Parts: sequence; structure tokens; C-alpha cells
Amino acid sequence: MNVLLIMADQFAAHALTRSRSTDDHFNTPNLDQLAASATRFTQAYTPFPLCVPARSAMVTGRYPHQLGIMSNVGGLLAGAGPVGEPGHGPGSLGHWFTAAGFDCAYAGKWHALQASATAEDGFAPIHPFGDDGLVEACSRWLADRDQERPFLLVASFDDPHTICEYARSQPMPYGSVETVPAADAPPLPANFSAAPYAPEAVSVEQAAAARVYGTANFAPDDWRGYRATYAALVARVDQRIGQLLDGIDLASTAVVFVSDHGDGDAAHGWNQKTAMHQECIKVPFLVHVPGRAAAVVDTPVPGVLGLLPTLCEVAGIRAPDGLSAPSALQPQAGPVVVQTSFQDGAALPGAGTSGRALIHGDWKYTVYSWGAHREQLHNLAADPGEQRNLAVERSHERVLEGMRRELLDWALANGDTAFMKKLVLPANAESGTHAEIFRVPY
Repeated sequence: MNVLLIMADQFAAHALTRSRSTDDHFNTPNLDQLAASATRFTQAYTPFPLCVPARSAMVTGRYPHQLGIMSNVGGLLAGAGPVGEPGHGPGSLGHWFTAAGFDCAYAGKWHALQASATAEDGFAPIHPFGDDGLVEACSRWLADRDQERPFLLVASFDDPHTICEYARSQPMPYGSVETVPAADAPPLPANFSAAPYAPEAVSVEQAAAARVYGTANFAPDDWRGYRATYAALVARVDQRIGQLLDGIDLASTAVVFVSDHGDGDAAHGWNQKTAMHQECIKVPFLVHVPGRAAAVVDTPVPGVLGLLPTLCEVAGIRAPDGLSAPSALQPQAGPVVVQTSFQDGAALPGAGTSGRALIHGDWKYTVYSWGAHREQLHNLAADPGEQRNLAVERSHERVLEGMRRELLDWALANGDTAFMKKLVLPANAESGTHAEIFRVPY
């Protein structure tokens, strides 16, 4: 089966119109139309809310810590050695599909690690990083290619990532969007203000990297302007996606839409990504397969980490061995785990905070590497805006202990040794666990 993978950078799950129950200011008619014939995952997560680690996991099906890629500049793990290009391996997305007989092409943003894809990544690079001309390049390739072979075409858009330049008052690469008066801008989200018992580490990182985020002096109307601009960028990329889909035969082509991570969009007074807020770690995930009825899946899935096996299942080919997650189309047995690190190389100041989040059913447990209230526990069904940190309430100690146990088990099973010293161990941890973790103290 032909497969078209569409990506849009920093496209938050809540920006997809059909996924929203509140705030009607997003407009995504083309993606809505695709969603109407797709399996729509409402609880899909990235393994890391930052471009390069997420995209590296996407093309390999392995956690960022297993690749040694924990920042946008590669981010070496202690003792991991030099980080190679994740797309060069035989089990990576392009090479795997090429070996299976697919005609593979890549257009747009790669960023895993280099900005644009190359032939060494297993794809024919038909358009470099940049949205202008991307749709036209895809259309030309589809018209000129050998029609005897099935294809895997990746169309990877940069928007709405350019909201980063807007926040910093910098020129926007593909042109500005129309601004609106504050009175016509979207309202602030219900969880705009910092919650009681919020993690200290996140606010410290935001202040330390103020020049990167650009919102330190934002007043409420500035945040509303940010939300209006973000929605306009979402609408702009949706229009480009519509132009691309106009040339696709959906009766013979599977189409998957996903993002690498979300955007804070003023929730918790946050913009961009990296923090473990739901707005940053949830992604839109649509899987249209000809002949498969539309469906909605509300259980948590590792959408980005499980993209490679999902595409293999859609295409009808075997997935590589040793992947860290199953296809999202298969029943999900375990929790979803998200990693983060604010240490984005020497160019970005900060406290070097790292963190892990574990989502299982309605429950989400987050632990940052340091600071007051570094443990967060939320019932996402009752508190989707993460305003009540149940980790400070004794009545939820049993749940908290259970989530600590699950995260420890996951870290041990997946070799997440770098963060193990930052875990809060459960009371029922095996005897000697603490001593073994700190066998080498630092």
C-alpha cells in the first residue's frame, strides 16, 4: 500500500479542531476531513517534547536515551560516545521501507540530526527544510515516479513551529500572519496561571532561558496575541496540507498525520515545548487506511515512538526487531513514558533540569530532577489542565507509590540509568536497589 506521512512541527494535539471540546478558535478543515475517515488517537504522546530527540525516536522506534540524543544538539549521555545520525541505520524508517521495495522520498524538515534529509537517511531528498515549495515538490515527485512500486512519501512542514520567532519578535521565515486586536483574540486558557505546588524547576528554566522563550514580559493581552498567531499558523499549515491531499488518491493511499511535540500555547504561562505539560507532550495522531473504518482511540499511546511499527503495519510489512514500542494500532499493555531535558547545549542557559513522565490510564506521574514539588501527580480525567497536584495529598499516596513503582520498573527494563539517580523510589523497592543505583555515587 502507498503511504503518505504528513508532519507539522510543534502542532499541539489541542489545535486539531476535531479533538477540542473547548476553545473554538482553531480552524483545521482539511485535517478534519482526513480525521473523518481515520483512526483518531486522542491521547497520543511524544517520547520527548523537543524536535531532535523526538524525530530521532520517530525514525528509529527507540527512546532518545537509548540513542544518546537528549537535546537539539545531540546531547551525549555519559559514556555513550559520539552520537551518529539516527537515520543512517538499516532499521531506520527510510532504509527499512526501501529494503521492503518501497520508493521512498522526503520533503521538508528532517532535524534528526541535520536540518534536511539526505540519501544516507534512506530517502530521495526531494525538497530541503522549508515550507515554501514543499507541496509542489511532492506533487512533481508523485507525477514523475515509477508507478510500479509502492511509495512512502514524507511531507514534513515547519509551521506552526515559527511561533517561536513570533514570541521573540523575530522575522518569521514564511511571512507574518495577520494580527488581530486583543479584543478579538482567543481568551486565555483556563489553566493559564501557575498551579499551586507547581514544580520549581520549570519556572527556573523558563527564567534562565528568557531570550529563547521571549515571553518573560508578556502581559495577558500579549499571551492572547500569541494564541491568535499560533492558531493562524495552524490554519496556514492546514491549508498547505489540504493542497497536498488534493493530489492524493485516498482510496489507494494510507495517510498518517503526526507532530513531533506540542506547544504550551499559554497554558501554565508557558510557550514552546520541553516542559511536561499536557499541551507540550500530547500530539495529534491520525491514521487513515483505505478499507478501515474510522474510529476514535481514547487510551494513551506512544504515537511518535510507535510511528515506525505503525507505518509498517499500515504498509503490510514486518517491523524491525528491537523497537521500544508496538504499533499504535495494536492493544497497548503498558504505560506511556515521556523524557525531557532542558540542557540544550552550551548555547542555552539553564539549570540542566531533566524529567520523566509516566501516563497510565487516567493517571499521570511526573518527576523532575530537582527542586520543590518535583513530583507531580494528576488525574487527567478529572483535571485535564493539571491544576491539582495530588502528590502532596496523603489520600492519594497509594496511587503515588504505584506510579513510582511503574516508573522504576520501566527505567530498569529500558536501561534509563542516567535518570535513575533522580527517581523517588517506592517503599516496596527491592532491598539493595538504592545501593545499586548509587554504587557509583555521581
